[in-house]
Order: sequence, then C-alpha cells, then structure tokens
Amino acid sequence: MTGANGNVSGSAPEFFSDKLVLINMDNHQVQLPKANILVVDDTPDNLRLLSAMLTQLGYEIRRVINGPTALKTAQAAPPDLILLDIMMPEMNGYEVCQHLKASEITRDIPVIFISALDEVFDKVKAFAVGGVDYITKPFSEEEVFARVENNLTIRRLQKQLTEQNVLLQQEISDRQKAESALRLSQFYLDKFRDSIFFINSNAQLVYVNEAACQILGYSRKELLTMTVHDIDPNFPAETWHSQWQELRQKDSSSFESIHLTQDGRHLNVKISFSYLEFKEQEYLCTSAYYPSTH
Repeated sequence: MTGANGNVSGSAPEFFSDKLVLINMDNHQVQLPKANILVVDDTPDNLRLLSAMLTQLGYEIRRVINGPTALKTAQAAPPDLILLDIMMPEMNGYEVCQHLKASEITRDIPVIFISALDEVFDKVKAFAVGGVDYITKPFSEEEVFARVENNLTIRRLQKQLTEQNVLLQQEISDRQKAESALRLSQFYLDKFRDSIFFINSNAQLVYVNEAACQILGYSRKELLTMTVHDIDPNFPAETWHSQWQELRQKDSSSFESIHLTQDGRHLNVKISFSYLEFKEQEYLCTSAYYPSTH
C-alpha cells in the first residue's frame, strides 16, 4: 500500500508507542496524555504522520501495522479510541472492527476508519460493523483533531452516564433497603406496649409508636407536628435548652414526669431515655410507661 505522500514505504516493526509525558522540574508534576489512541495502518508513513499529529496535540499513541496485532493490543490494554485503516492485507478494517465489537472488552471502544480518497469506501458497511466516523487521506490536521476529539468527548459522556446510572441504581437499592428496614423497625416498635418517642434537639417529636398515639389520644400525624413542651409541662420551651444539655450529658437515664392527653388528662409517667447521634443529628430515644394505663 502507498504512503500518505504517495511513495511506497519500507517495512516497519509491528508495534510502536508514542507517549506524551511532560514533567515540570519545579514541582515534579507529570502531565498525563489526554487519551490513549491505537492507530492501525499497514503503511509506516501513515503511522508516523498520524502519530506526530496526535502526539503534539497531547495524546498517547500506540501503533500497529496489521489487524491481528491490533486485536491483541486492544484486548491486552484497551485504548480510548482506535484509528483503523480499511485496506490492509490478511485482515481488512471491516473484519477487525467486527472482531472488536464482538468482544466484551473492546466493544465500546469508538472506531474511526481511515480511507484514501481514491479507495472504494463503503460507508454503510463501515457504520454497520460498528464504526463511529471516518477520516480520509491525505490527512488534514484540523479534521483529524476534530473527529478524534468529538468522538472521545462522546465516549467520555457515555462512560459518565453509565457510571452515574450504576450509582443511581445502587442508591435506589440502598434506599429500598433502608425503607424496608425502617418499615420493619416501625412495625417492631408499634408492637411495644410502652410508648416510644424520638425527640430531636429542638424538642420536636420525630417518631412516635402506636402505643403513644393510643394513650395520649392523638393521631401519629398530629403528634409529629408537636413538641415535648406540648405533652410534658415539666419541659417548657423557656428551659428546654438547658434541660437538653443536661439530658444529653447523662447519655441514658430515667425519671418521672407528667404527660398531657388530648382530652386534658394528666398521666403520671416513668420515662427511660438514651441519647444518640445519627447523621450529625442529635436525638433522645425515650420509652414512656404509664402506670395508670396498665
């Protein structure tokens, strides 16, 4: 096959690599290449020209001169993109692309075909076997860069979407597990004969079980809009902050108090509590026993 400049080229090794590594001597930082590109062409002149173009633009380039070697190289260390000549002996570009797309390791790598203007180029077949784009010889640096960068951007976005979808599915699964655990916990707490209250640092009731609703005469929805001050006269809003600090320092303890019911009754109550922190929020978990109701 003739080279990019029309001259017949000599033989070349099967594999080359042009790796961009720029080192800042002041702070020893290494500038990594923008992407890893595998160039496949049986003409050494084309390989050298494309490598020179892409290396100076910041890409790391690997070069191979035939289809079988390209498949082995891509399987061993998948590149971010492949530039693939169509007219090659032994295995043409269409066949190489078909093999790439049949492998789970390489099927998602974007393939840009290379074709000379005077070669018969079947665009329909190129896209049918999995190609995403094509460039023609003689090469235009602007065209090569534009097509390479566009397809790398698309690939990066596809990978980001895939990763985000995996994370989203994991979040959904975790949320479903958490909701299931919450329902089980609520079912378990609702079976308690004693009343259970979870109270935050603002004195808000954030959880109550069924026993608390039945004894105090409020619905769960009503109680969750109320504060400790509404049901316990020994914890008025004016002194709540100091009382909260005292309770949280005890970590866990018990005491006696009075609770007010919805119909105005005063119930003596024995309260046991534990202090806990969850997701940077503070709570008192209290169990209330009403002797007169048992």
